[in-house]
Amino acid sequence: MKRALLLLTSLLPVACDDASPATGLDARVLDAPDPSDTASDVTSPGIPWDLQAAGEGFDVAVSGSPARLRLRRGATTMLENPEGMPLILIGTREGGPSATRFHDPRQPDPSGITWVAPTTVRSVDQAAGTVTLTHPATGDVVLRLVRTNADVLSLVVEARGPDVAMLRFDAPMDAGGYHGLGEQFAGFDARGRVVAMQLHVGGTASGTNEAHVPVPFMVSTLGYGVFVETTEAGAFDVGATEAARWSARFEGNRATVHLFAQSTPRGVIAAYTRLTGLPRLPPSWSFGHQQWRNAWDSDAQVLEDARRLRSEGIPTSTMWIDNPWQTSYSDHTIDRTRFRDPEAMMATLRQLGYRVIFWSVPFLDAVADGATPQNPAEQLWVQARERNLLVRTASGRPYVTVTPYGGPSGMRNAYGSPMDWTNPEATAFWVDQLRPIIEAGARGFKLDYAEDILTDLAGTRTGFRFFNGDTERRGHWFYPQGYHAAYRAALDRWAGGDGFLIGRASSWGGQRISDLIWPGDLDNDFSNHEGGRVGGLRAAIHGMVSLAESGFPSFASDTGGYRGGMPEREVLLRWAEHTALSPFMQLGGAGTSHNPWAYDPDAVRIYRGLARLHDDLTPYFIEHATRASREGIPPLVSAAVAFPGDPGSARDTEAYLLGDDLFVAPVVTAGATTRMVHIPPGNWVHWWTGAAYTGPMDVTIAAPMGQPVLLAREGAVIPMNPQEVQSLVTTEGDQVLDLGDRPSIRRMIAFPGASASTRMLSTQGSVRVERTATGWSLRWTPTAPVSVLRSELGVGAQASGVTGVTVGGTALSRSAGARDGTCTRCWDADGARGLVWVVQEGAGEALIQRGGA
Repeated sequence: MKRALLLLTSLLPVACDDASPATGLDARVLDAPDPSDTASDVTSPGIPWDLQAAGEGFDVAVSGSPARLRLRRGATTMLENPEGMPLILIGTREGGPSATRFHDPRQPDPSGITWVAPTTVRSVDQAAGTVTLTHPATGDVVLRLVRTNADVLSLVVEARGPDVAMLRFDAPMDAGGYHGLGEQFAGFDARGRVVAMQLHVGGTASGTNEAHVPVPFMVSTLGYGVFVETTEAGAFDVGATEAARWSARFEGNRATVHLFAQSTPRGVIAAYTRLTGLPRLPPSWSFGHQQWRNAWDSDAQVLEDARRLRSEGIPTSTMWIDNPWQTSYSDHTIDRTRFRDPEAMMATLRQLGYRVIFWSVPFLDAVADGATPQNPAEQLWVQARERNLLVRTASGRPYVTVTPYGGPSGMRNAYGSPMDWTNPEATAFWVDQLRPIIEAGARGFKLDYAEDILTDLAGTRTGFRFFNGDTERRGHWFYPQGYHAAYRAALDRWAGGDGFLIGRASSWGGQRISDLIWPGDLDNDFSNHEGGRVGGLRAAIHGMVSLAESGFPSFASDTGGYRGGMPEREVLLRWAEHTALSPFMQLGGAGTSHNPWAYDPDAVRIYRGLARLHDDLTPYFIEHATRASREGIPPLVSAAVAFPGDPGSARDTEAYLLGDDLFVAPVVTAGATTRMVHIPPGNWVHWWTGAAYTGPMDVTIAAPMGQPVLLAREGAVIPMNPQEVQSLVTTEGDQVLDLGDRPSIRRMIAFPGASASTRMLSTQGSVRVERTATGWSLRWTPTAPVSVLRSELGVGAQASGVTGVTVGGTALSRSAGARDGTCTRCWDADGARGLVWVVQEGAGEALIQRGGA
């Protein structure tokens, strides 16, 4: 849905005094230790000190005057401040933080701030791991180094002087790549950039810097990571100001620097994710292909698309009803002038195998002073104002947006007030309002906005006031989480937990609440995020991977982009190649539609194949998403993070490892029909041709439209869905062939390696694949009621030499039906594609015989 920036100029006149701001609640997500809890042994100033803590296989030491850091894994020093580079600097300003002027952490020297490195030692308590430093300008600065858990060592910093306004942490740049930091559209590696930890006005054609999901966590490809736990505004300067130094600067006087060191960067990401909260596992049906339009004209149009998807053979499980659909914002009541029979529409969509989600915002239509409410949302706004359920300005009045929201296709003159989620009554009020639409059949929501609690506008604080006493200083962090939590509570209550939330904005820890991040309005082209552009396909790839490397494993960009309207055919299909090889694939955006049949029949054919590939792979996606929800291991990472010891992997700025066994190199150049690919270390097999590659090496690979560069790791066994399934939603009747109609069938594709591979296919059976002297062996051990295994073996050109297949000594018949699963006890082979298909029923060993062996 098109969104406009909600300018905050209406707040500026009320933010005019420099009195101390409300301190709010120090509601920390993590239970980090408080340095003030431990009494210190008073010693003479200047005494040498050294705080040390050990984790599982790594240790940290902080020492010296000024303080410096050393992080080691085993005998290897991974991070160490050199002489002359203090770890901690305190930003001072007379009277502390200004109540009206914003100390912009994106600047190396924010206006009015003086940086000081405290050097005098006031006291040391080695047993408690605490030291107190002091300086005339900073007052006491208390440091405490603790072992938070086996994977995390934490340095708690509290500066207690009255003039403290900011904290800064400096460390040397090294040869590694710097990944994470939330949703980054400009590239996987943040080297050379300043990355803000909050949204700001200006920067791109959208009117903002696009920091929708900032995460103050950075992982190095060398195997260490840093998370600055704070809810204040901040920024990471990753060698942009000084090539030899990265710097993390944050407002406030207290933060915890969590340090990680693992054998792999993926292990660091997992440790960070476990610390801040394991991500939700989305419902299984949400992994299926999804579709929407920017604006639906009628319920007839919705059903026309729903039926056309089925008739074109494009598997789809979810449809979004985007804006506008309500009678007013946000009464959550279906507009019957647009959707004349919503009950029939929802019933038909259920019969056709679709779950339905609706677009939503955290605003209620505002009512001008003295005016009479004109619609249901305005009536709700009056109730909310009287009950103090709305975000307010410093003057005590409800904040009202000064530009309309909802985009050009939305309702006119929609000016609203955001709900104040710090008031429990506001959440309860909203949950009650959501009940009718959920009971009507909604099983999820696309939650637009929530990044609008800006910390400043043109350097002036915005003056938001919340029920709990907080201001925008922390509101920018907690607001999107409170917004999402209200919808989560409603789905849990009224939909039995079978709910799916798509968020646009979030903050660290938010992965526990929303299921998916959607990046908003990307450009409808191949562009990167640079030169004032939001960015297109390249930006989408960077956003997905950087979020996965920041603890948010689930992401889905609009296939074909949004900004600029309906994309060109090539952009749509190349983008579909990328989203097909992502855990989530959704089709929709600006213009009339992104439906492939709006182009030509061949576009439909290509898109159908890509959507089919995506839905075939959903068991693989769900398997890795489940692991992420249990262990924090990201389901996809950049090539640089996946293969940190290979310099060539860092050169490909769009390639990524999908799960453990699939390597994706999207085509991101207009007119290209080949792709220069850096093959990562190991043995790999081309998905479409069976060609074998051994990395590391650079090679140019053909990439015709519809066949993106997809490599499988040799030895991989990848679970797949039966290829005829149209929906992952279980339906009644026989209109749609859904996953529930194939309970006795399992499918997989294997790429046999030098050694045997054994793989569980869900919980209902295992398969062992190995080479033999005369071909290959498939040993299938099913668990009732599963009885049929459809196998595909990627064996390259050797597929043309297969002469027969036996199971238990009985020869299977050769039939083309083995390819699409329309026969049992059968096989087929295609040398050009490098595939052998085998369909066997019941337990047993299938022996594939190669001629001349």
